[in-house]
Amino acid sequence: MMRMSLAVSEITCEDLEKMMVDGRVPIIDVRRPGELENGKIIGSINIGVDKVKEAFSLDPESFQKEFGAEKPNPQSTVVFYCQLGRRGASATSIAQELGYTRALNLKGGFQQWTGED
Repeated sequence: MMRMSLAVSEITCEDLEKMMVDGRVPIIDVRRPGELENGKIIGSINIGVDKVKEAFSLDPESFQKEFGAEKPNPQSTVVFYCQLGRRGASATSIAQELGYTRALNLKGGFQQWTGED
């Protein structure tokens, strides 16, 4: 019998920093526009959590037009984050359902990233 897990895969801030040094990794900020005033992770794309399913269902050309960035490859690692981690986990789960098997949630979200916890 196959057991479904509600847990999504996570990545630590330290591991994300290493990945960013090694090369470009798609980072999706799922926070609301007002939350972006506090800053963001350099290179991240803002796609609200409520728009993730729609965005990741777009063809690459439409994604590029809508978000000004290349659509992540379903086989590549994609990192999602929000303020604390809950919406990031939701977005990660949605992406996984859409075939992004290497989608990861940033543990602790932007708050952890900035060291404000």
